[in-house]
Amino acid sequence: MRFTFNDSELNLTTGLLIKDGQTISIRAKTLSVLKYLIAEKDHVVTKQALLAEVWHDVVVQEQVLVQSIKEIRDLLGSHVIKTYPRQGYQWTAELHDISKQHKVFGKSVNRASLVQIAVLVLLTIIGLVIYSLASNSPSAKTAKFTVAFLPIINDMPDDIHEWVPLQGMDYLSSGLGKNSQLQLIPRAELLKALVPENLPSSENPEHQELRALALRLKVDLLVQTRLRGYPQDFQLDYSFYLGQRVEQGVILAADIATALEQLVQKIAQRFDPDAIKTSQPYISNFSNEAFARGIELYSQREYRQASTFFSTALQSNHDLLAARRYLAASYINSGDIEQGITLMKENIAQARQKQMHREEIRSHLMIGVLLIHRYQNDSHTSDDLTEAELYIQLTKTLAEQYQDSLFIAYALEELAKIKRLQKKYPQAIPLLAAAMQYHKEFQGSYGQTRTLIELALIAFAQNKETLGQDYFSQATTIANQNGVATNKVAILLAQAQVALTTEQFEQARAYAEQAKAIARKAKSNVLIAQVSAWLAENNSYQVN
Repeated sequence: MRFTFNDSELNLTTGLLIKDGQTISIRAKTLSVLKYLIAEKDHVVTKQALLAEVWHDVVVQEQVLVQSIKEIRDLLGSHVIKTYPRQGYQWTAELHDISKQHKVFGKSVNRASLVQIAVLVLLTIIGLVIYSLASNSPSAKTAKFTVAFLPIINDMPDDIHEWVPLQGMDYLSSGLGKNSQLQLIPRAELLKALVPENLPSSENPEHQELRALALRLKVDLLVQTRLRGYPQDFQLDYSFYLGQRVEQGVILAADIATALEQLVQKIAQRFDPDAIKTSQPYISNFSNEAFARGIELYSQREYRQASTFFSTALQSNHDLLAARRYLAASYINSGDIEQGITLMKENIAQARQKQMHREEIRSHLMIGVLLIHRYQNDSHTSDDLTEAELYIQLTKTLAEQYQDSLFIAYALEELAKIKRLQKKYPQAIPLLAAAMQYHKEFQGSYGQTRTLIELALIAFAQNKETLGQDYFSQATTIANQNGVATNKVAILLAQAQVALTTEQFEQARAYAEQAKAIARKAKSNVLIAQVSAWLAENNSYQVN
């Protein structure tokens, strides 16, 4: 079945939409929703009917249907489907069926006429080819697809990545210029256009504000990116603003350059006409878009809402292990630790099967850290600590096997923490010394503060107050040099805990208040919640 409307052609048989000269592939489930709505266009279709028709073979949440409706509206226009609150949806756009017609220049013709027309068209084409070979007129050239990169939003918790916003933007522009025929908006022209009155009204603008910005810049594609994570473990969130629709996704990488290069490849493959000719039609990565939306909510500490999107992402792509990890973290941060640990164990099994080594390592570490925390705060038995040591030791073994230095250092620190909690201090110190050596090899020194905090806690446990203060001082110096709010808060809360154990209550609260001020200045909801929980004597663990 083929239809035309609004200068676009929709083929429900192949699932392809021809719009503005581009061929777009519609995701299978979304295509099924579209077919059903068009078939029942004379009626309001309930959500229950759509779920039963399209997802009859699986149990899903209503959000999957909402996402498909959004995809249809993004592709075809918001007016094509009308929502009836508490009732359902109805297709409202006028369609012209062209399945059984032969059209030439917009007119229906019979088969006999097609031969004559074909001859005329052939002669016309020959004439046009001859003319085009003889003519070098610039006006005959097709306008290029234009792309603009906004400065990268830097959510790294330090000062040493201050170069990221502008230099990262330049890296993306340069890479895309070398790897595609797309037209890049020059940095100077872009920054000139980004005058205060044209900027979005907040640091976290809504999608409609950025779509409006794209229109003001007169570009086909506006790219917004956000860098999160820590050295050796980065996450790049991206949003593509294309007229009336938005596409989102997430890239995970061990270094910034790799993350940016992957984004350049995605854009070139998605939008470069030359790349489109030699590749399969673009298919919207629904699972990655749901994952990106989940992360957006997760960063706002909306864990229950985020879990819905992570679940949806997993239903579409069972191999998206990072989504399962975030789903586990959402359960844990909502208070359901057992469900979170169960999901992480599933992640371990699947990561091993898929040979996704870092995800397997990370999942082992996450379970171990959770068990340590539960032992510290929920008065569980030493069995938790024994099981935690098993998972952390497995983390270390796997990290050594795959030469992942970052997670070797993390594992050594957590093993040392276990030894401290068991009061086996002589066994903890060599582990921390080894962790320190790994951290010194990484770019930026602030990873060392975790090790120094643990050394300080051991020193105070052994009544070596001067040595403990010295370790805290070293950690503070490094955190200040690198401008790392996360580590500044961690040091102050550790100092507050030490003061609390020695009944220096006023000093403990003073440390905590300093930590709270730093968290607020950093505008970090996670850090603010962490300090508030400490002040309320509810040291709840937030997985990140």
